[in-house]
Amino acid sequence: MSKNIAGTLHIDVEDYEVCKYVVDGAEILYRLYAEVPYVSKPNAPHLQVMNVYVPEEALEKGGAPILLSQLTGGMGEAEPNTVETDRYGYILRGLKEGYVVASPGARGRETVVDSVYVGRGDLPMSIVDLKAAVAYLRYNEEALRCDAERIIFDGTSSGGGMAALMGSTGNSPYFKPYLQEIGAADARDDIFLASVNSPITDMEHIDAAYEWWFSADNAEGLYEGDPLSEKMSRALAETYVDYVNSYEFKNPETGEVLTIGEGDTYTRYLIGKLEEAATIYLAGLDDEGLKAWFNDAHNKNVVTWDGEKAHITSVRNYINWNTGRWMKYFGCYDGFLSKPSRENEAFGTTDGGLRHFSRTMAKVVAGFAGYEEIADQWQKDAAVNCHGEYMINPMNFIGTGEECTLAPVWYMRCGGRRETTANLFLNLYLLLENKTDAVVNFRYSWMQRHTCISNIEIDEAFEFYNKYCFEGK
Repeated sequence: MSKNIAGTLHIDVEDYEVCKYVVDGAEILYRLYAEVPYVSKPNAPHLQVMNVYVPEEALEKGGAPILLSQLTGGMGEAEPNTVETDRYGYILRGLKEGYVVASPGARGRETVVDSVYVGRGDLPMSIVDLKAAVAYLRYNEEALRCDAERIIFDGTSSGGGMAALMGSTGNSPYFKPYLQEIGAADARDDIFLASVNSPITDMEHIDAAYEWWFSADNAEGLYEGDPLSEKMSRALAETYVDYVNSYEFKNPETGEVLTIGEGDTYTRYLIGKLEEAATIYLAGLDDEGLKAWFNDAHNKNVVTWDGEKAHITSVRNYINWNTGRWMKYFGCYDGFLSKPSRENEAFGTTDGGLRHFSRTMAKVVAGFAGYEEIADQWQKDAAVNCHGEYMINPMNFIGTGEECTLAPVWYMRCGGRRETTANLFLNLYLLLENKTDAVVNFRYSWMQRHTCISNIEIDEAFEFYNKYCFEGK
């Protein structure tokens, strides 16, 4: 375990281990600062640490950009990633390309210290720790001889939501009290490039988005024999229609307004983006590969292929190819506490209690006879968590006038199959394109699921990273 200089958050640059790996025939020599604390008042000391990997070659040259790899997911805690446990070789690839690589741990919904759930509260505490980790790297920029103006922040699932937050809420004063509480370094927490994979995001509307996309009309057999859940689902889905239309999103290429309803330009645009992903995938197959893919019974009637472009046959066919729907019950993210979610835990109490967070869900449930008492508790919980819910929604910080620093570059990937809220992913992209000058590399990946696509399709990711972190310097 490495350390800081006593009484400070200045990293002790002499406290490291020299490591060597051979990757693709090339020897990589680097310094490992292992489990160095990044805050001065941790309440989960075993997690509020990071591993920092500094390539010797980059140290000699100075000014290397930083690749931050963090493993939060499922609203849970994460330990720092290591070369030995890194599933896809992301750390070593980063070192080979010349990045200083950092991997922080962070608190999550299950983090308990002395019988206290220190990762829970009015907002998930992972985001506070991750902001503190970035501030620490900026604070030690000179000591590590790196370029803290070129920080890439990568994440997947709820960690992808954290990446989107890091890219949209840089230096926001909302987070300052939380950072001070754990003794974060007195430095900025904005990043340069947000690498966002399959993000779990927009908690206020995530259930509405889910019920609209994976609806009873689209997902075969959903709510059969359960008419009450179907009615609640349809009522909640209607709120998503109003929500999307309130943005008046525009097609970035044509300027066409994208709405749900008459003409349904929004859904057609979403399907068009998925067809682009299918086209990229199918165009990369040889004749035998194409034949095998279309002969697979699971792929029957999903798309047609004219040799140049894929065409999705219908939303319903696509949804059911996409496994229909992972979670079959109403309220998958903020639902009835008889079937609590990870999100109910993350917004829960420090004594282990569960709490609701969505005011939208509370209003819908309140409209059904016999559920008034449940809806009343729902509204009380949501009122407690409404500030935190606002803080962890990147949509509230992009082009809205909030005091914050936006990442100028975004790399966004979302799965084409076994994915969750592909529509919220689209909303984030459209808001960035419509309201900012950020560079955004966005697409769905047809045969990838809800996963860390930037780590799997690694060559494509690093080609983009390098273009903006090295070639522009």
